[in-house]
Parts: sequence; C-alpha cells; structure tokens
Amino acid sequence: MREIKQPEKFMKKLILFLLTAIALLFSQFRGTELQPDPRLKLLSTSQGSVFDMSKISVSHSLSMNYTNGSSGSTMTNEYVAGINYKISDPLSLRLNLGMSYTPYSSIAHLEENNADIYIKSATLDYRPNNSFRMRVDFRNIKPSDYINGDPFNHYNYLNDEE
Repeated sequence: MREIKQPEKFMKKLILFLLTAIALLFSQFRGTELQPDPRLKLLSTSQGSVFDMSKISVSHSLSMNYTNGSSGSTMTNEYVAGINYKISDPLSLRLNLGMSYTPYSSIAHLEENNADIYIKSATLDYRPNNSFRMRVDFRNIKPSDYINGDPFNHYNYLNDEE
C-alpha cells in the first residue's frame, strides 16, 4: 500500500470534498409531493376557496377607431375584457374592464398618447325563472358614445343572449 506523505492535507481535502458533495447533492432534493401555491387557494375549485374558477368565463374585444373631420383627426383603440361570474344558479355578475389608448390626435382638446383604464360596465343579474328578472346595471358612458346617437342603443335590455 502506498504511504501518504502529508496526511493532514489529505484529510482536509477529503473532508472538504465530502462536505461539498453532500451540500450539492442534498441542496436540490425535494420531496415527491407537490406543494400548491398558497396564492391559488383563493381561486381553486375546492369548498374553502373564495372564487370557484369553474364558474368564471372571460371574453375579449378590441376596437380601433379613426375619426377625421374639419377640426382634425384622432385615433382611439379600446380593449375590453368581460368577466362573467355565476354566483349561484339564478344570480350572476358581469364586469367589463376597459382600457383605451389614443396614440394620435391632432384635435386641440384631446391629448396624444393618452391611456385610461376603467370599469366600462357592471351588471348584477337575478333571474330565478323565465317570467321574472331583476338587473342592476352600472354604465360608464363617455362623451364619444354620443357621436353615433343614443349611447344606450346597443344595450338591448330585452335581449336574453348575453
């Protein structure tokens, strides 16, 4: 057997190597069970959650408008996210969140590069049967909605296909 000339240096190197190997091997070890993200507990489908994600539906719309007239021209883009949540069988809540952006405007009273985030509308709808319906609406109507006539015209309150 070969004799080690400096056993103290060898032992220090061996201990350092073993400590490094153990630290590297066990620092990446995780258990086999998956740990859920605690932030998602509010949005899970279990009984203890605040929101049941299976009852939420989301729709999106994007509109781009360009207006040109004698006083100037303007361009406005609007994105609307519609969130529908069925609270119970006869009760539902619809929230439309909007974002508008004006990248260009040569009209004096309008600002260029103007961005707004707002609640476009909110609806609480209670319909226990086909002969009774109660609806509470909030609408954020901007002056630009009056350009093409009645701002309530495209909100058909008797339409059941919403």
